Amino acid sequence: MAVKRRSLPLLGAVFRSALLLLALWAGSTSAAELTRVVAVVNNEPITSTELQQYMVRAKRQVAKQGVQIPEDELRQQVLEQMILEKLQLQVAKRMGITVDDTAIDRAIEDIARRNNMTLDALKQALAADGITFEQFREQIRREMTIARLRDREMEGRVTVSDAEVDHFLANNPDVMRRIEAEAGNVTQTHVRHILARTNQTTNDEAAKAKLLALRERIVNGVDFAELAKANSDDGSAFKGGDLGWINPGDTVPQFEEAMNRLAPGEISQPVKTPFGWHLIQVLERRPLTASEDYRRNYARQLLRRQKMEQAYNAWLQTIRAEAFVEIRRDALEAK
Repeated sequence: MAVKRRSLPLLGAVFRSALLLLALWAGSTSAAELTRVVAVVNNEPITSTELQQYMVRAKRQVAKQGVQIPEDELRQQVLEQMILEKLQLQVAKRMGITVDDTAIDRAIEDIARRNNMTLDALKQALAADGITFEQFREQIRREMTIARLRDREMEGRVTVSDAEVDHFLANNPDVMRRIEAEAGNVTQTHVRHILARTNQTTNDEAAKAKLLALRERIVNGVDFAELAKANSDDGSAFKGGDLGWINPGDTVPQFEEAMNRLAPGEISQPVKTPFGWHLIQVLERRPLTASEDYRRNYARQLLRRQKMEQAYNAWLQTIRAEAFVEIRRDALEAK
C-alpha cells in the first residue's frame, strides 16, 4: 500500500541527512574557485566552491563523532556524496517529484521544534554560521526531494516471508520483551484513504482538485468505499481504500500527522505525501495490545526496513554505474 513508510535512515557519511544538521557555508572564495569544476555528473557540474561548502559541514560532523579522517580521503567521500545526491535529484526531476513550499515550511518548523528553538532563533543560528535562510530552505528541499524519490523507488520492491519473521522472533527475545512493555502506551487507528498519484501528466493541482471533488461527493452522501474502488491509485482500492488497523510509525509522517488530527468519522482535506495526494478517513481507534499479530507485524516491518536499506543502496550503486561521471583530478587536487 502506498502510504506505508518506505523511507529508511541511510547509513554512513555518504547518506547523512542535512535535515539533522544545520548547513554550514565556507568562508570567502576567490573568483577563480567559483568557476573551477571538480566533477561533471551527466553534464551537470560540481564546483570547488560547492565541494568546499560540503567539506566544512563534513569536518564539523566528523569532529563531533571524534573520528579522524585524512583530509584527502574525506574530500573523496564528500565528493562521492555530492555525486550521488546530484544523481538522485536528476532521477527525481525526470519522475516529476517535487516538494512544495508548504511541506518545506512544516519541515523547518519541525527542525526548530526538535532543537527547542523558535523559527527566529533558528534563523539567527543559521546567520551566525554564514548561511541565509533561503539557502537553508533549498537544502531542505533537496533532502526532501531525495526522501520522496526513495519512497517512490522502493515501493513494492521488498517482501518478507513468514519464515523470516519466525526466525527473527526466535532469535531476538529482548526486542520482543521491549515491544510488549511498550504496547500499552500505543493507540491503533483504523483508517481508509483515496490516493491520487502525481506524475508527469498529473500535477499537484490536478490531483488535489480531483480529491476535493471526491470529498464533496462523500460529504453529500456518496459512499467513501465505492469512490475509493473507482478512483484510488493505491493497492488498497479494491478494499474501498481500507488500510486496516495501523500503528504509529506505519505510515509516512505526512499521512500520520494528518490522520492523528482527525476524529473518528472525519474526512481530511487533501493531504500531500511522497506518493501523491490523499483523502483520509479515520474509522475508529483502540489501545494496542501486544498480540501475536502485533509482534509478527513489528518484526516484519523491521526486516522490511533492513531489506529496503540494502535495496536502495544497491539501486544507488546501479544509477552511479550507469551515469556519466567525470572527476577532474587536477581541479580536485588544486589548492
